[in-house]
Amino acid sequence: MTPRPKPTRSACFQPDNYVDLALFANREELLSDLVERLKSVLEPGGPGQARILVRGHRGVGKSILTRKALDTVISSPGALRVIVDGAQTGHGPDAVLKRIAADLGREATENANDPALQKGAELLQRFAALTKVSVKEVRQWSRNIQLGATVKSKLVESVQVEFGISGAAGRVRTVEESYERAVDADFLRDKVQDFLSDCRAAGEHVVLFVDNLDQVGYAEIEEDVRRVTDLAKAILGFRDCVVVANLRTEFVSADLRKLYSNEVVVKGLEPEELLRIAKTRMGTAGPDKRLALKEAGFEKLAAKLASWTTNAWGYLSWLADLDYERIDFPPDDGDRLREALLRIAENRFAGLRGEEIRRVAAAFKHAPHQFLTGVELDTHGVTQELRERALRYGALVPDWLLSPDRYMLSPGLHFLCEHAAGQAP
Repeated sequence: MTPRPKPTRSACFQPDNYVDLALFANREELLSDLVERLKSVLEPGGPGQARILVRGHRGVGKSILTRKALDTVISSPGALRVIVDGAQTGHGPDAVLKRIAADLGREATENANDPALQKGAELLQRFAALTKVSVKEVRQWSRNIQLGATVKSKLVESVQVEFGISGAAGRVRTVEESYERAVDADFLRDKVQDFLSDCRAAGEHVVLFVDNLDQVGYAEIEEDVRRVTDLAKAILGFRDCVVVANLRTEFVSADLRKLYSNEVVVKGLEPEELLRIAKTRMGTAGPDKRLALKEAGFEKLAAKLASWTTNAWGYLSWLADLDYERIDFPPDDGDRLREALLRIAENRFAGLRGEEIRRVAAAFKHAPHQFLTGVELDTHGVTQELRERALRYGALVPDWLLSPDRYMLSPGLHFLCEHAAGQAP
């Protein structure tokens, strides 16, 4: 495959950049709500523990919103902050819990002063680095870290009991040195919880944010989806800390909503809000690149496209893709603009032909944010076989992955619909 050329103008739109908080725009009401929830928990005399589920469809801006809120609340030392990105951890519960244990241990090592917490942090990091551990190894650690009876720690005591180390307040059991224990998700979940309890006992607030939790599994594999939903329950089940988890709506089961009703629902944006986001990102380009964008009519393009969707990721993806293209038509020529985006979509949704993309989108022509049933899609010529392929390649989004009964159009295809703006789900 021929490498894609460099952008002809700016590379400023960055639809997948949710880390640079200088790019944050809009969402002031939601931001204020989330900030106040966090402050009320973390302020002196506050409970110090809460579970907050931030949910919404892909690309509505969950990640940058939550990161901005955390940055606003925890801008100075006073709480241990751990941010784990499911897009970076690798797949499966083991990988996520290992990252949580490692990062929590590292954060406590750097910022907690309590000697017992320091020892617990060292233990967590050592466990996180292994897939299995022997009694012999843990006993050696105990000597090196000096985990004696004087160390008052729930984590240390649980390790002493499990691995038969003296000093566990008379609860030592006989364990062969050759015994090995798998360092899996269940083991790490228990050890992380013990350490969180130790942090609370030592007066340390902990804020744990797990972003992109849905990306630790493959959406098209049923068993992966179950693992993700079970992992969400486990993470939101942590006590003695503030847990914030981001999850796409189609991964959120009914029982998860019942268990954790403290949720923030992130919806779509109005055209003027999307345009403000585009202008913010164009403003990060240098003078020459801003001039190139202006000459190509990108501000007018941005205004036109903002009326075609409410989804920030889909919107910025269109602008980012057009940044590679020669714009040889007036920015307000909607037909030519749609043709250009359709050519791009045929590459993005490579498992579908252009005619099939049009057929799928046509079913949602007047209501791109609404869910349609399989029966309704059948009437538009979107057969079960086409639905399955459209799901596989991301052109359709199910209401619930484990039992897809209704389907919504991918925001990347909203340009083929009418009146998308103002219908944010």
